[in-house]
Amino acid sequence: MEDPGDAAAERRLLEPRRPVPPMKTVEWMALIGAAADLITRHDLDAAQAMHESAWRAAYDRETQAATLHHVGRRWWLYNDRDAAAGCFELARALRRGFSAPELVASSDLALARTRASLKYDAMILSGGAGSRFHGLSKPEQRLAGWPLLDHVLVATSGATTRVVVGPERRGLAEPLFCREDPAGGGPVAGIAAGIGHVTQPVVAVLAGDLPFIATGLDNLRSALLVERNDVAAFVDTRGRINYLAAAWRLPALEAAIARLGDPAGKPVRALFDGVTAAFIPDFDDESADVDTPNDLAAAQQRIRQIPPEPWSAEGGAHRRGRLPLAPLAWPGLELHAPS
Repeated sequence: MEDPGDAAAERRLLEPRRPVPPMKTVEWMALIGAAADLITRHDLDAAQAMHESAWRAAYDRETQAATLHHVGRRWWLYNDRDAAAGCFELARALRRGFSAPELVASSDLALARTRASLKYDAMILSGGAGSRFHGLSKPEQRLAGWPLLDHVLVATSGATTRVVVGPERRGLAEPLFCREDPAGGGPVAGIAAGIGHVTQPVVAVLAGDLPFIATGLDNLRSALLVERNDVAAFVDTRGRINYLAAAWRLPALEAAIARLGDPAGKPVRALFDGVTAAFIPDFDDESADVDTPNDLAAAQQRIRQIPPEPWSAEGGAHRRGRLPLAPLAWPGLELHAPS
């Protein structure tokens, strides 16, 4: 499938118009068209360069949304469905209320097809008192202008259902909200409260302060398939297991919760007793959480970093205009976080 959305609707955006469009429109259309041509020739790296230039040439919500859709299509062809889903979801958010209905429907379709290919749900724990942040909850701390929770929601855009255990709030995406019982009962109580909303055979169980988890989700899900593990979790280079950067088989998680009895006050590591677990070395800090103001400051620097660039054929010159890996950190994004 070349385009999981409505390919015809997306193509119509690039058709010649009458009267002749302004030069900024012509420039953007040329860049998107060049990227599409490179994709048909399977030169996806060169297409990435064109897409990055197209983003900087995009001048309104419509062109930004279309650029994100085309970037998502490229990730889809790369078989990085998590990255594709994040782009499709942001494109849909830009289009809703502004674009033609067929373009909104195209984003809906692309997102639905991507989710159908991944077949997992996500549960995100966003409670906690935030004592190290002067009483403000960690998931509401701003990173690149967006609450940490929104970064995790975009990372899990490919989940069929996203369950947020914590206070209901406005923001990106359309998650289900629930609260732990009893209130303040801790993360296992939160997992027990959220699991009733899970329907897919695999569920990612994540803290709400993991802004870089997107690139690690496939490794977590894959670890469940390789050796029929019950759960997979990341372990950092210091040997610390992040029990809330994990993916579970749903029956195994249900059984683990049942074994514990009353979940209130239980540590998450207790769920791992008696299960077959895979612990994945996290050399790239994909499961890095934000526990302190210093962690947040480091994340602010990291999220705006440009990924390593390939050397060009012209004597090794670096390509200009590269973008950060996370679209929420792309310059000029016409979406705004809730106040």
